[in-house]
Amino acid sequence: MRQPCAPPAPDRDHGETGVRPTQLCYPPNPDFGSGLCRRWIHVTREKGRVAADLADNFHEMSCTIEHDGEQVTGVVGQTVRIPTSACPAAASLLPELIGTSLKQSPALYYQDSRARRHCTHLYDLAILAIRHAARGGGTTEYVAVVPDETDRPVEIGIDRDGDPVHRWEIRNGVIVSPQQLAGRTLGRGFARWAAAHWSDDEFDAATILSRTWLIAIGRQYAIDRVAGQPVPRNQEMIGRCFAYDPVRASDTVFVAGSIRDSRAGEQTAREVEP
Repeated sequence: MRQPCAPPAPDRDHGETGVRPTQLCYPPNPDFGSGLCRRWIHVTREKGRVAADLADNFHEMSCTIEHDGEQVTGVVGQTVRIPTSACPAAASLLPELIGTSLKQSPALYYQDSRARRHCTHLYDLAILAIRHAARGGGTTEYVAVVPDETDRPVEIGIDRDGDPVHRWEIRNGVIVSPQQLAGRTLGRGFARWAAAHWSDDEFDAATILSRTWLIAIGRQYAIDRVAGQPVPRNQEMIGRCFAYDPVRASDTVFVAGSIRDSRAGEQTAREVEP
């Protein structure tokens, strides 16, 4: 049975600079307001190879790149837990990154809306792996947390290897504090200003945190209840990523079992209980 569209979360004062949430055509999540969204990323660096794994409330995927110390020589992606039937095929586009310099400016990866042709999450993971390729051996772990935002600002944050990197108070996608970042937005245009503000690990962590805020919007909705239904029911999303390509979306449906609870971060790879 087709579910009615859920309205945006109530009682939000968006203000002049606020970001009004997209109204998605999902039934509302009755538990929204009492949970959080968590994204976990683990990067392993070896000679000539970087493997990156990602898990969050809505996704689980991995990407491995090979390199010669100067540029990417190979890239493979895999999706494990995804929201739509089209998502797995997005890995076929990642070889476009072969030949990319390991020192390429992060802003170049996102010019000309290039990321929208890909699964944005798998593409981000591949870029993170490339940027880590020149940083020696070892592992790095990121954990980003975004609580449900209802009628007041919330603090979101990300740790790297257990140490805090960023802590921001946000309201409707706009940073409220710290003061030096006040007014900056987490949506469109984020990568451009963030690349000018941070470098290396701080930029990578900021990008992961902004993406976690973006997917956290999905906690407003009971997405599992639309499994099997066509994705074009969400016209607001058409053109935003691989699965919502205007042509591809017509043959794409939502997938059951893609949602995990707030513990998904560190535990998804070990089969989180719903």
